[in-house]
Amino acid sequence: MNEEQILRSMQLPKTTYVLRTFPYNKMEPQLNAAQKKIISENVVPRGIRLLAIISPNNTNIPKFEDENERFEEIHFYCIQLQNIKKAIAIYKVFAQIMPYPLVILFTDDNHSCWVLAKHSKQKQTHLLSVDQIYESDETIPLEEVMGSLRFTEMDNLTIKTIYDSWMKQLLQIELKYKYGIIRNITLENNILQQLKDLDRQIEQFVNQAKREKQMNKRIALQLEANKLKNAKQALMEKE
Repeated sequence: MNEEQILRSMQLPKTTYVLRTFPYNKMEPQLNAAQKKIISENVVPRGIRLLAIISPNNTNIPKFEDENERFEEIHFYCIQLQNIKKAIAIYKVFAQIMPYPLVILFTDDNHSCWVLAKHSKQKQTHLLSVDQIYESDETIPLEEVMGSLRFTEMDNLTIKTIYDSWMKQLLQIELKYKYGIIRNITLENNILQQLKDLDRQIEQFVNQAKREKQMNKRIALQLEANKLKNAKQALMEKE
């Protein structure tokens, strides 16, 4: 799926399309040595593409600003990496120098993932602080995501509600793909994150049990894993 197909599949207005290579030399002077190293070692040459900008000027969707948050525009990038595992590190570099909320689709030769974040305003600058990062599961095929991700179904009250809806849609797509659950989702204390946390804890107990040589300790670890499995099942079945 090429870049324009992605935008068409999302049903983004053509007025938002940019589809150009982002000039790295414009951002390089703003980077410190460590940030430059991260970019040079992990981003494919000419692999930074600005796909679209969603703003009041090209959508008639008003910007949003209050005491804590500011959403003037959303910048949608696609960045090609050497290794998808570096997606969050690259996102942080961009977020530290860009004054707009970012949606970044990262790809490497085999996988793709989406990274977005919860932001707050910085007091001394026009930049945004990243408070929490959301990264989609790289095992979800891009075609699977694009089958359900729709700009036309996002809440278009403000630029902020568009961004939040974008994140919610991605969470719901992952929830369905990984756990078979079709459910509305909230950004605060969302069920997907709860299930992923439980999976991580279960895996830790199972791995500890495998390494444990004493039978009584191994059984105790297995019991803890089973408790979490039951909690996970109850959460999945909860309406």
